[in-house]
Amino acid sequence: MSLEQAAAVPTAAATALHATSLAGVWPTPALGNSNIALVHSAAGGVGDMLCQVLRLQGVKVVGIVGMASKVEHCAADIVIDKSSKRWFEEASALAPEGFCAIFDANGAATLAKSYQLLSRNGRLVVYGFHSTLPKVDGGLGLLSPWTWLMMALDLLRMPRFDPMALTLDSKAVLGFNLSFFADEHRLVERYVGQISDWLQAGKLTHPAVRTFPFADTRGAQGALQTGRTVGKMVVIA
Repeated sequence: MSLEQAAAVPTAAATALHATSLAGVWPTPALGNSNIALVHSAAGGVGDMLCQVLRLQGVKVVGIVGMASKVEHCAADIVIDKSSKRWFEEASALAPEGFCAIFDANGAATLAKSYQLLSRNGRLVVYGFHSTLPKVDGGLGLLSPWTWLMMALDLLRMPRFDPMALTLDSKAVLGFNLSFFADEHRLVERYVGQISDWLQAGKLTHPAVRTFPFADTRGAQGALQTGRTVGKMVVIA
């Protein structure tokens, strides 16, 4: 494994482990009737790791990607290309009883429908809001008034989850921010240990890597915002 490949693993794998821990499928397998999970943005760095970890835990994985070119980069058992198929209907047909866990970093664009797809005792894990963030600005370094308006509309469309409905549906919505890991030393040590064990055993592979020189950090951010990248991007000093 190269230095760049090694650099791509820790944050993506640790995010995936924490997400699957919240979902109740790691470190012990899921106990409910449903044993199928849905991963949005499944060809990205975290999505790739989520697919691998879930499969290691014996969970069947349906991955959603945004374009046909990403299908071959997805480690899920079944891949839905939402650029050519209606992802909600496809996912519903694949899991009529619902998914035991759904991992969603899109935001307002998919959260409400993700919740609908959960099985009884299913868990929706939220770890980002990609669809709400601004896209590339054409190199101007500024966001247009239209972009600000669209961001505001997305925030208004963000679903609100009623505690009574969660109780009656027997579903859970959980979220986390990777920045809190800095103070969770025992948690990080546990995750790094598990990741290392899987890597050494050949059970886990690094995501696809695209590198950028430090001087082109802005180019890396711009590439990320296009939504066309796969795997992880690594900036080299």
